[in-house]
Amino acid sequence: MNVLRRGVCSVIRKPIKSILLLLVIVVISSFFVAGLASQSASVNVQDSTRQAVGATFRLELSEANRHTRLDEAAEKIGEGKEGTYGGVTTKKFADGASGVLTDNSFETVIPEDAEKIAKVKGIEEYNLLTVATVVNPVNFKRIEDPDMDQSQDFGGVNLKGNRIMEMDMDVAAGKIKMVDGRMTTKEDKDVCVISKELAELNGLKVGDSLQFNQWDDKENSKVYSAKIVGIYEAVQKLEPVMSGDTYRSENTIFTDMNFPENPSGEEGNPLFRYAIFKVANVDQYDAVKKEIEKVDIDWKRYDLIDSNGNIQSMAENFNNMKQLSEMLLIVVSAASFIILSLIFLFWMKNRTQEIGIFMALGESKKKIWSQFLWEAMLIGILGLVLSFLISPALSKMTASYMAQQSQSQADEQKEATQNQVFADGYIAPDLKFQTIEIEITSDMLVKDTIAIGGLLFVSVSVAGTMIMRKKPKEILSEMS
Repeated sequence: MNVLRRGVCSVIRKPIKSILLLLVIVVISSFFVAGLASQSASVNVQDSTRQAVGATFRLELSEANRHTRLDEAAEKIGEGKEGTYGGVTTKKFADGASGVLTDNSFETVIPEDAEKIAKVKGIEEYNLLTVATVVNPVNFKRIEDPDMDQSQDFGGVNLKGNRIMEMDMDVAAGKIKMVDGRMTTKEDKDVCVISKELAELNGLKVGDSLQFNQWDDKENSKVYSAKIVGIYEAVQKLEPVMSGDTYRSENTIFTDMNFPENPSGEEGNPLFRYAIFKVANVDQYDAVKKEIEKVDIDWKRYDLIDSNGNIQSMAENFNNMKQLSEMLLIVVSAASFIILSLIFLFWMKNRTQEIGIFMALGESKKKIWSQFLWEAMLIGILGLVLSFLISPALSKMTASYMAQQSQSQADEQKEATQNQVFADGYIAPDLKFQTIEIEITSDMLVKDTIAIGGLLFVSVSVAGTMIMRKKPKEILSEMS
């Protein structure tokens, strides 16, 4: 009887041992496929923050590239020379020192660039935000803290211009709420929204007008008026740009986009800090980003920040499926090798008499080992077939468990930062696991087949080495 026939007969003759090995192989194979499938699983996560306030992008000047732009401007002007280029001015002072000054055109987000991005398909609306601009209050008093040192303060109030106030980062972050009137819109001109405290101190109401001029030339500068269209209350203190009462929440006045440049003495020369772009469909967020990056503007000038402020710590919990899956594969492989090696070791020990008889009949160790390997492969093939049938369900369960673990990590991080709203308007995303999509490909099944075959070969070899290294006489003596 040849090796192949003996192997088949042995498998049939010992059903309990064969079924036990079959079950082990089915489990190992199924978990191996699950690990492979989880690596490419598509986890559908809902960012409820995005759903609530909209998915956005923020365009701002690149601080990393600012010095490069300064150097390029200085090179155009000429080394050691005075002059102006691209909003940069090099100047020599009376004491012989030299310096570099920049104007708003150098420091601003260019409105035309924002308009180009706003035309990208998928962008619903956009906002331009000015820097907090210091001005002098003419016909009203500001809020002051008598215990605060005002010696280094500008003695004024600050204006925040918005194309659409509703898209201001402090507003989107929920730091303020309207108590009367409305927010400013893109159709507005020379209007403002003031704090409840400022209104109460000065007896102001919606419809009244405030007057402002330059804080550093109060006597001679032109006075500009803005009509009050709304009154807000600070739910959370606005982050001050500098110390002093000028930048306190109560002295922050929201205006239309172009108003701050006038009383600050920069008529026709606005200074925009950010441009915010709202995506119409949050599900198209990544696709819209790719289209934005294709827009023909000087991208060296800017950084494009996503609505998560480039802080992906929570989102990364849902992107580590590959790492978790790799760990699963390593654990399954190691455990499988140990388990299978032990099974085959006990299997062969219980067949010592059979091995001894074969050796006594002149069978080589190689042939005997080949028979055991053939038996293992027969059971392995059946195990693979069965595992392929149950792998889809098990893979989905495994991937879902991993995603749920990621959700738990996200919830822990959310709890740690629950009450944090950062100065730049970053809102920690509220990520919720929704569904998971699993696809088992033919490539995965091929890899699984190779892996199981390799494990069986190595396990049989290791177990066989421990038995077959004995001499026939030793084996026969164990039989008696």
